Amino acid sequence: MWITQDEAVVMFARYCRARFGRSASHRVRAKAKVLEKRGDIKGHQVWTKVADELEARVKPRAEQHSA
Repeated sequence: MWITQDEAVVMFARYCRARFGRSASHRVRAKAKVLEKRGDIKGHQVWTKVADELEARVKPRAEQHSA
């Protein structure tokens, strides 16, 4: 069975959240920035998607708690 890149992004975002907790998004964005500086554009894009996924999962929870 093959997984799509989007599925892999979601899976890795979950792993990063479990491994790094609240600092996951910050760490992932830092990694994306390093890859961009090295010229790895594709790596930068994928890691940015992971960071976006991490942040998207945090926002709905924050909105639920504020209501």
